Amino acid sequence: MSQDSIKILIADDHEMIIEGMKLMLNQVPDFEVVAEAYDGEKVIEIVKSIHELDLVILDINMPKKDGIEVAKQLKEEFPEVKILIVSMYNRPEFIKNLIAIGVDGYVLKNSGKKELHQAIRSLMQNEPFYGKEITKTVIKSYQKKKVFDSPLDIEVTEREKDVIRLIADGLNSAEIAEKLFVSSHTIDTHRKNILSKLQVKNSAGVIRFGIQTGIVKGFDLF
Repeated sequence: MSQDSIKILIADDHEMIIEGMKLMLNQVPDFEVVAEAYDGEKVIEIVKSIHELDLVILDINMPKKDGIEVAKQLKEEFPEVKILIVSMYNRPEFIKNLIAIGVDGYVLKNSGKKELHQAIRSLMQNEPFYGKEITKTVIKSYQKKKVFDSPLDIEVTEREKDVIRLIADGLNSAEIAEKLFVSSHTIDTHRKNILSKLQVKNSAGVIRFGIQTGIVKGFDLF
């Protein structure tokens, strides 16, 4: 395996899930599953011992320490290690809590190979990734509560509005660039400008602003 491979730890309390995910990921030339863990304490132990680890794929429902506790400790002690939550739970309280902790991505276990691969690629490019169903859950939750953090009087351009809508639709920078017929670099610049204008840290804050201002009106945006 190349030194440039993405070194991955899979953590889940079901051996069948780990074995299936290992098989799926090890088929990709630059993905390398280097460790596995069946409880939260083991995850922490392994991350402390493997200095070149790139990514932890983490379930929420784990013995000894649950995924939320593990994610919080890892982000405090090893912020350079990316965390991708892969869980059966599609509940807003879990998702918001984990986003607040700083996890880099969240997809559902039934999302399939394509979305899992896409999530890993995005995280390795320092781009957060939340699956489409996860994004919809967050949007629905904020629509119900009508409580948002961003002020209303921030001016965004028409192109920035397009980008906000597509972020809410769960697209990454490459997909947004394809939709808008521009380069990924241009979209990355728009993302940075939007985050700076709104004074938010991640896509969840952008989505909140989009719903609050009426830029995001639904899920079938384009």
